[in-house]
Amino acid sequence: MAVILVPSSLRRYSDQQSRLSLSAGTIAEALARFAERSQDLQNHLFTGKTLRNFVVVCKNGTDIRLLNGMETPIEDADEVQIIASVAGG
Repeated sequence: MAVILVPSSLRRYSDQQSRLSLSAGTIAEALARFAERSQDLQNHLFTGKTLRNFVVVCKNGTDIRLLNGMETPIEDADEVQIIASVAGG
């Protein structure tokens, strides 16, 4: 099972867990499984089925945009990190 590293801003959707183990073959599958937990989480991560521009996802520390995007394959030992976007003024 791959591990999703959940940022503190999204832990309300993971029962306050910082790490979740999910069975998935790609980044898209892993994020879809995570987003099933809440419609609010779904809306935060996705516009329809497309990952929002401000959501950064990494596989083992490498931005998936530099890999195969949402179709990046993941295996049991992989870590998928969702990087929380921060805005302010």
